[in-house]
Amino acid sequence: MRPTRLPVLLLVLLVAVACGYLLAETSYSQLPPLPPLAPVSLALLAVVDGGMAAVVRSKVRGRRPAGRPMHPIQIARAAVVAKASSLGGAVLGGVYGGLFLWTFARRGEIATYAADARVSGLSAGAAIALVVMALLLERACRTPEPPSASAEWGASDDSGRRG
Repeated sequence: MRPTRLPVLLLVLLVAVACGYLLAETSYSQLPPLPPLAPVSLALLAVVDGGMAAVVRSKVRGRRPAGRPMHPIQIARAAVVAKASSLGGAVLGGVYGGLFLWTFARRGEIATYAADARVSGLSAGAAIALVVMALLLERACRTPEPPSASAEWGASDDSGRRG
C-alpha cells in the first residue's frame, strides 16, 4: 500500500469545497439544518485516530514492551483506517468548508445562516484535525529504518581488519 500523498488530499479538499459551495448555492433552502453535534463526532474520530497513532507508534518502535505485541495484520488494518480517515476527512472538510464559505457570507441575513456557519466552520476544522491525525496514524504504521552497519559496529573504518 502506498502512502497517502498530500497533493491528492488537497485536490480532494478543493473539489469538495467547490461541491459544498455549489450545493449551498443551488439548494440551501431544501437542506435540513446542520446538526449541532457534527463537529463533536468528527473530533471524536480525530481523537481515536490520534490515540491509535500513539499506541501503534510505540508498539512498532518497540517502546511499549508490556502487553501483547501487535500482529502485522493489526498494523495493516490501522493503516487502512488511516487512509480511509484521511480521505473521508478531506471530503467532509471540503464540503463543510464550502458550506461555511456560503453561510458565513450571509450570516447577518437569517439566524439559520449564522448557526449553520458556526456548525460548518467547526465541522470543517474538526475534519482537518481528523486528516492530520489520520496522517500521523499512517506514518506510525511504517516500519522503522534498520540501524546502519556503521552505527551497529562502530564508526571506525578498520573494525574487523587485521593488520
